[in-house]
Amino acid sequence: MTEGYLYTLFGLIGFGGLGIFHKLADTWDCRPAQVNALLYCWSLVFVVATMLLQRQSWQAAADVPILAVPFGICASIAILAFQAGIRYGDIATSWLAINLSSGIPTLASILIYHEPVGWQRGLALCLIPVSMLLMWKDKLDAERRHG
Repeated sequence: MTEGYLYTLFGLIGFGGLGIFHKLADTWDCRPAQVNALLYCWSLVFVVATMLLQRQSWQAAADVPILAVPFGICASIAILAFQAGIRYGDIATSWLAINLSSGIPTLASILIYHEPVGWQRGLALCLIPVSMLLMWKDKLDAERRHG
């Protein structure tokens, strides 16, 4: 049980760090494609190091590569789109939109795998459109103030 919380904590720290490093890369005029390639190279290093440290097998089910490759490509495209879009908005708004996108796989897991929906998950899913609406309203207000 504790190990799951540790991975969650590392995930939160890593995900938050990504946002900070993306904004730094934009501030220093780094090229998005190279930052993206570096991101995926380091993720590979961390996965291999974790597997070696835990002495896990390198064998995977045949379905894993079939799923991993297209999802990795989609994730890479999403990161590139995020890096291109961050130049036109605030980091807080951009990162919030990325975090809200987790509602899509959550909704898919409910519809496809019939995962149970507790009141907290249901409430969170209902608040995602509200958050998007408020972000849109905030963007309109900012555009009116600036010009």
